[in-house]
Amino acid sequence: MQFLELFQVMPLATVVGEVAYVLAIVASAASSYISYESAQTAAKQAEYNAEAQAQAIGEEQKRQAAEAAENQRRAVQEQRRFRAQQLAAMGASGAMLGTGSPLAIEADTWAKQQTELADQQRMADLSQRQLGYQASSTLQLGQQQAAAYRREATGAAISGLASTAGAAYGGFSTRPGTAPAYNYKTGKPMAGSTNV
Repeated sequence: MQFLELFQVMPLATVVGEVAYVLAIVASAASSYISYESAQTAAKQAEYNAEAQAQAIGEEQKRQAAEAAENQRRAVQEQRRFRAQQLAAMGASGAMLGTGSPLAIEADTWAKQQTELADQQRMADLSQRQLGYQASSTLQLGQQQAAAYRREATGAAISGLASTAGAAYGGFSTRPGTAPAYNYKTGKPMAGSTNV
């Protein structure tokens, strides 16, 4: 049957209704697909943002580690200089290192300086651990967000397709019996029609 003959057989209102119904189903399916793709894009963006933030935190971690190492190096140099000055002062005063008192002072100074270095190292290590945890939690949060977007996308797609399929099934299954075919040329129902 050619397209023009279809118009001669079916009432025009039925044809328009069928076309509108099919277009509504197609639009609903397209809307579900667009919603799904949008949520997938949001998931990818969440992962990308988390990775970018984690990378920035990693760069800050490297910067702070380098700064802490340089501070340690300078502190060691300053401590050596201070101890050398202290030894020179003791030598200028004529004190002997073996007599106990100047040696005890030097040992006390060295122990105090080592404690300061250890405190600096602990603070640097704590900062490094905190930054590492922050980077790790940022990545995990981004992955959780992306997973939530993907679950939402899948749910929306399934719901949209189920709704579309339900509407299509409902539209076809609840129709009354076939309308009588009508020949517009003769103005009479066609032979073989259910109501003839």
